[in-house]
Amino acid sequence: MSFSPTQLTTLLHAVERLLEAHAGLRGELHEANARLEEAQTKLREVEMVREANQTQPQPTPEPAMSAAELDALVEEIDECIALLKA
Repeated sequence: MSFSPTQLTTLLHAVERLLEAHAGLRGELHEANARLEEAQTKLREVEMVREANQTQPQPTPEPAMSAAELDALVEEIDECIALLKA
């Protein structure tokens, strides 16, 4: 099987374009892998922070004053108002 010089030239150019495209795709793949690794690293960091926040016991808020203390305060305020009116 013999090829004409034109066919060989056309084939050579096609192979060169394929090689260039392949090199470009390998570069894009390398960049995509680098971005993926970076994203995975950030995800691990976020998960570690979330785990640390979940393992810490959440403090139960305590009321500033008990009901009895509030009642006593209201009575005191009422007495002060009564004294001011007198």
